[in-house]
Amino acid sequence: MHFELKSISKQGIPEALAKVERYRLLNEPSLAESICLDILAIVPDHQQALISLLLARSDQFHSHVAVKAAREVLAQIKGGYERAYYEGIIWERLGMRAFSTAALEPAHPHITRSGEQWIIMRKP
Repeated sequence: MHFELKSISKQGIPEALAKVERYRLLNEPSLAESICLDILAIVPDHQQALISLLLARSDQFHSHVAVKAAREVLAQIKGGYERAYYEGIIWERLGMRAFSTAALEPAHPHITRSGEQWIIMRKP
């Protein structure tokens, strides 16, 4: 039996984004990421798809998904406030991963140092 994958149309993007959220809630971030990439193939600067992609990638930090991939998406998000907010989420999830894996081993001082610098830079 051979299955053919259906592509997403522009009209189907809202439904696809709803599926992205469901897959993230079901702890299936790689499936959510795949759908986001399909949406971005149609509309490359779709902000909600970019934000969902960043979140799906940051959901995978525990499985050694490169932080670089999430940061590349961050660079495409429009708006200074939005970029700062999602950069904070990246740092938070990196910190949570560090605490859960090794209680901040000495091999990861850049995470806390950079995270502290980010917080200091963003304080009102």
